[in-house]
Amino acid sequence: MPEEKKRARRDPEGRKRAIVLAAAELISREGTRKLTHRRVAEMAGVPLGSTTQYFSSIDELRRAGLAELAHQVEEDYGGMFQRIKERGGTADAFADELIAYLEDTEQVNTDAAFVAAAVHDPAIRDLYRKACNSVIEQSLPFMTETQAKAFMVYIDGLTMDACLLEKPINQAHVRFAIRAIMEAPSYPDDPSPGR
Repeated sequence: MPEEKKRARRDPEGRKRAIVLAAAELISREGTRKLTHRRVAEMAGVPLGSTTQYFSSIDELRRAGLAELAHQVEEDYGGMFQRIKERGGTADAFADELIAYLEDTEQVNTDAAFVAAAVHDPAIRDLYRKACNSVIEQSLPFMTETQAKAFMVYIDGLTMDACLLEKPINQAHVRFAIRAIMEAPSYPDDPSPGR
């Protein structure tokens, strides 16, 4: 018996965590409608009975998976903006973070699947909106609200481009676009960076 399975028997919290992580991954790739105890158990590498032991209903499992997804998104953005802040919130700091993200093919593909799932799944759509609002809010110390919204739209476009076109990122184009966004004139009623 593999060591992981032995450990899972003695670690009920670890098993439950594996189930939640598997549910979150399935939701991010396919939405909530295709989520089943069986599919989660297969992905988590646990017996089917374990999923129903910890999550008696599919709704309970779905909520746990969605909560985990929301947590992961917040952590990812939190780390990104911490690094941007440490570098003074410059256009180069934003561009470097965006380029590093786009070079992580697995993450880009997962995020693109997440966005696609949001089109048809209201629960995922709500998470997507919260993630977008988080990016905008965390950008405000460094740019206006209009610029932050343009930055968010640019991230989404680049994510889809990287996923669907499968071509290397042109770093010079990313840097140019980020500078253009951050140097764009603001609307008269747009709060200045840092509010």
